[in-house]
Amino acid sequence: MRTWCSTKALPACLALSAALFAAAYAAAHAADRAGAAGDAASYPNQPVKLLVATTAGGTADTLARAIGKHMSERWGQPIVVEQRVGANGMIASAQLKRAPADGYTVYLSLSSMVQNVLLQKEPGYALTDFAPVSQVAVFPIAAVLNGEVPANSIDEVLALAGRQPGKLSYGSYGIGSGGHIVGAGLAHQGKVDMVHVPYAGEAAGFPDLVSGRITLFYASLGFVAQQAEAGKVKLLAVASPARLRQFPDIPTFAEEGFEAVNLPGWSGFFMPRDTPRPIVEKFSAAVRDAVADPAIHQLIEGYGYVPVGNTPDEFQQVLRTDLQGWRRVIEASAIRLD
Repeated sequence: MRTWCSTKALPACLALSAALFAAAYAAAHAADRAGAAGDAASYPNQPVKLLVATTAGGTADTLARAIGKHMSERWGQPIVVEQRVGANGMIASAQLKRAPADGYTVYLSLSSMVQNVLLQKEPGYALTDFAPVSQVAVFPIAAVLNGEVPANSIDEVLALAGRQPGKLSYGSYGIGSGGHIVGAGLAHQGKVDMVHVPYAGEAAGFPDLVSGRITLFYASLGFVAQQAEAGKVKLLAVASPARLRQFPDIPTFAEEGFEAVNLPGWSGFFMPRDTPRPIVEKFSAAVRDAVADPAIHQLIEGYGYVPVGNTPDEFQQVLRTDLQGWRRVIEASAIRLD
């Protein structure tokens, strides 16, 4: 039998084969990149499905529709909002994981996407299953005190709780929610025993705070702002990167000495992991343009949120930082869902 390459010439033949393989590999990837760039140039050429994990009419849903409308008007393609409510966002996340990675299914998620991974044994997804697109807004979590409680700061509340172990309570908008984690983390850091009372959302728990059935409540700032201004409750601190323009006199948890629980929530867009990068970047640029629009910017601030609008790489860094921060608080506070 004859071979195409003699033993004596084998090293040269192997080198030639390696060079040919490398050239073919490079050409294939160049073609893939060119194809992806071409897809991005015509994207979107059909309706885009936008998943939302909250009920219709809520702040996240309203924000999704406002941003979707802004993008649809510029692209000439419908952005169709689809509710996938339940399981703290895990149902919507699982659907996004299963969706084709073509840019036609996106998810406006809340920070529960990170918290689920840390709290649930089987959330049905990993953060690596998704491509971060752009963070839309930061949701400051406020510590709100019943107006009749004789305290006016976080330290004073913790002092009261220390004198009455197990007697004071704090409410949140659900087990495993950002409010629950911040509240448990603060109690742990303050070395006090407070009872957690979970509610099915902010609207369900707030009346009990006003009536005095619970002492403290952790909720999004936009939800509690009007009640605080009416004097029915006391706004003590917010989990936020900095003091808020709307409430310049309210300190952050970090300023109060509780840096570990200064963990605000957020909303942000995700696509399936293998979505072509040019499409991810095109959608991200459109989100940033929408967030910068004066009407949407005002809408976000009206909810007590902080507009962001960042790049995929910047959002990825936010996720890494959040994962570390939430994990530290959850582990230190021994938060469990059972």
